[in-house]
Amino acid sequence: MQIKGRINVLKQFSVMLGVLLLSGCSFLYEDASESAQGEAVIDTTAADEPWMTGEFEAVNQHGEDVTSADLEGEWWLAKTIFTRCPTVCNVMSPNMAELQQEMEEAGVEARIVSFTVDPEFDTPEQLESYGESYGADFDSWDFLTGYEREDIQTYALDSFKAQVQEIPEQNDIMHPIRFFFVNPEGQVVRMYAGEDSFDAEVTVEDMQSVMEEN
Repeated sequence: MQIKGRINVLKQFSVMLGVLLLSGCSFLYEDASESAQGEAVIDTTAADEPWMTGEFEAVNQHGEDVTSADLEGEWWLAKTIFTRCPTVCNVMSPNMAELQQEMEEAGVEARIVSFTVDPEFDTPEQLESYGESYGADFDSWDFLTGYEREDIQTYALDSFKAQVQEIPEQNDIMHPIRFFFVNPEGQVVRMYAGEDSFDAEVTVEDMQSVMEEN
């Protein structure tokens, strides 16, 4: 898999990042995408430059090819996960499952794409079992793998201004804890809380508002 993103992102990333704190679990997942802690909804269109998602090639939980081209012209929600995550994924994944249900009830048509940050371990079969354990509706939710760790690190940084970094001493992988809402042109227009400040109703209402404006 080759994931390509905009190279000129490090300047913006460094400005937004400030000081990265890795001392203690409460700061393990902080990065530029987490710059407004406690807010359920963050408007990323206020950034100096648009946050544009890059190109990717992957396979989903059924072993089917999924690429960035498949998402062109569609609204979609992105998140990062890994199936042996000992911490935040245990909150984020059920929250996304709740959000999917809320979206279906509200008639919000948007795909969900979960990128594993542990592709060496997370096979399609592993991801299928993981998705089933949270009641994911695979008709509109893909769990992606089939690429290298370096690929998802580059993709997350370029597309979501977020770090993916292995933390060997904690048997963990640092990754963003936001849900990223992407418009049909491939621009990240919102970040939604995926953990502590998650609110399914507020998120869906905002998604509806954004989609109506476009």
